[in-house]
Amino acid sequence: MSKNISDKFDPDNYLFNPNSKLGIFLIHGFSSSTYEVKKLAIHLSKKGYKVRADNLPGHGTTVEDCNSTKYHEWLTAVETGVAEMYSECDKVIVIGVSMGGVLSLHLGSLFPLDGIISASALFKFKNEFNVRIMNRIFNKFKKTVPKKSTFNPDHVKAQNIQFYGYNQYPLCALNEMRKMVDYVKLSLNKISSPVLLIHSTIDQTAPFENLGIIKEHLKTENLDTLVVNQTGHNIYDSDKEDKQIIFDKIDQFIYEIFC
Repeated sequence: MSKNISDKFDPDNYLFNPNSKLGIFLIHGFSSSTYEVKKLAIHLSKKGYKVRADNLPGHGTTVEDCNSTKYHEWLTAVETGVAEMYSECDKVIVIGVSMGGVLSLHLGSLFPLDGIISASALFKFKNEFNVRIMNRIFNKFKKTVPKKSTFNPDHVKAQNIQFYGYNQYPLCALNEMRKMVDYVKLSLNKISSPVLLIHSTIDQTAPFENLGIIKEHLKTENLDTLVVNQTGHNIYDSDKEDKQIIFDKIDQFIYEIFC
């Protein structure tokens, strides 16, 4: 395995039940890959839905690719993907995690989606100063930093921090993500679709206060939330006690829209 990727990495795109008219479009998180949403994709495919999960531009390849990607490429990729889903399906629900959760909300601000499930969405960073000030300068000189460099291994284990996709943070791409979340935040009030927000109180990547930030900006009349306490940031890849609670809530939300 390449030194630049973790053991939670998947270069493949997935499409299940291509002839179903009920579609689920899954979006993974920043510097991650379809590995992050594959468990949920398989779970939903067993219910007969058409399920699609693609690696975003600059993801599922190399950290250098990620660093050369601009945020509008992520926006364009998901806009194209959901448009293709609607050309083939009668109803479509978009499900995202982390940056994918932000992108799912972006799609809802553009299209009258049948439903949105956004988990661990990040509009406020854990270290705002580093991301918004320091990295804007230093990403021009230092392109990556190891994901584990700022953590003691025992602390990582204790706080349920798992690293997906690349094992380095692509700092140029992180600067693009900063631009993207600020752009998307401006349009959250345009969302009219039913929305389910999922967030963990122990999320070490997207602080829990992000849930309140999103709720404050949303104007949709159909908003539901699920707060969990065992699973960390990677909501859809949980192996914790609340995994069944998460999947049951997602199943219920989808069933109420599709049936």
